[in-house]
Amino acid sequence: MFRIHSLKFIGVVNCELVVAFGLVNTYCQDMRKALRILPPVLALLLVATMAQAATAPKPGSVCSKAGQSITVNKKKYTCVKSGKKLLWNKGVTVAAPKPSATPTVKELKYETELSPINLAAYKEFIKTYKARMTTEVPNVEFIVEPKMDKVLLKQIVDNINVSAKFFAQERPLNVPLKIWIAMSSEFQWIYDNMTEVLPSQLLEGGWLDMKLARSKAEPNGFMGGGAAGDTKSGVATLFFNGSTKANWGDAFWSQVPAHEFTHVVQRYELGNSMGPMLCWVREGNANYYGWLIAGRNSQAAYRNFWLQALSRIPTLAEVPDYQSKSAAYWADFFVQGELKKPNECDPWINYIVGAMAFQYLGGTYGNDAIQSFYMGLKDGWKGVCSYPISSAGVPCESWKIVFKKSFGVTPEQLYPKFGQYIAAEIKWAKGKKVYWNQEALKIAPIPKD
Repeated sequence: MFRIHSLKFIGVVNCELVVAFGLVNTYCQDMRKALRILPPVLALLLVATMAQAATAPKPGSVCSKAGQSITVNKKKYTCVKSGKKLLWNKGVTVAAPKPSATPTVKELKYETELSPINLAAYKEFIKTYKARMTTEVPNVEFIVEPKMDKVLLKQIVDNINVSAKFFAQERPLNVPLKIWIAMSSEFQWIYDNMTEVLPSQLLEGGWLDMKLARSKAEPNGFMGGGAAGDTKSGVATLFFNGSTKANWGDAFWSQVPAHEFTHVVQRYELGNSMGPMLCWVREGNANYYGWLIAGRNSQAAYRNFWLQALSRIPTLAEVPDYQSKSAAYWADFFVQGELKKPNECDPWINYIVGAMAFQYLGGTYGNDAIQSFYMGLKDGWKGVCSYPISSAGVPCESWKIVFKKSFGVTPEQLYPKFGQYIAAEIKWAKGKKVYWNQEALKIAPIPKD
């Protein structure tokens, strides 16, 4: 048999023969090039040799070198020493290489389901929000303390600008607004600026002093804002104090910018007065729009903000057994609310229950009806009371006349419906998963518009 000693058959790789000339391995593609330059007889011998090599060796037949192996048809044959002879073994089946597993990326999906009325209110808001967005820039001056956290600052600025655009029909974008922004650890800076620009009557009651004291007691936990009213020169004001614990996944912080801007709109609509509004009207409306604007680009985020808010009710010890309260209890809450003075709005339950009342109004009557109600409060008291605040120290009852004009029914007719909705909403939320901290941030994308 003619043998070319310099040619050694290695095996089959990907259906191509692998050969070696000296120390160089090459594929059949290169081999075909070599064949073209060899004498015809030699080429035929090479082809015959390769064909023979590609045939599975007969087990027990003689081989030339111990350890030599060949793989044919997914079976590997090895030259082994048997006594004094070198023989091909029976061969071992070679398992086909398993493709590397592609890692499964689990898509994070969060619940978006809302109760029917709340969903209707959310959809109504989104429709209005999209229709009202504009490229016009609001006339807002941001005055920022140098140590203010840049991430929190951007959240405030972005949400104030969007809030201003949303309410542009009620408060035109060219109306000026000044906003002071600092961390709570620097609240003294806010205090000094506000006491300098605000009329003394807007500082009565020591409310700003109490905030300063709280900032000193809780520099890392206290966060919020304030809509104190107009400066001595007649420009609307706001202030915001951030905290190291503030983050966009938190329902309280995320609604603060829009909440406080809603108060600016209320003051503008009511002639720089908060007098004509009951507590649930004033604070409930601000919370209502606060969460809607914060959750404008994610229904899942809005839902989680809302569940966070409801879950906080018992932590404030105002109505610890709120989940067991009947619809009648909540209806009576509004009856009793008519007796509250403007300086008695602080219990947070006024904020959250008021927000649910506006969810009912928004989902049932729409955003335009709500704004019609506020616009009517400005002069509604004239001819009914001497002042927006009655002699009893509560808002003039003229608000009920305006209410019926806006919604077509009296407050007394809607109180039981408010109660039914609130009891049902609390029941809806019971047992639902609430996300906090880093997990909440995953479903609370920070709006970019």
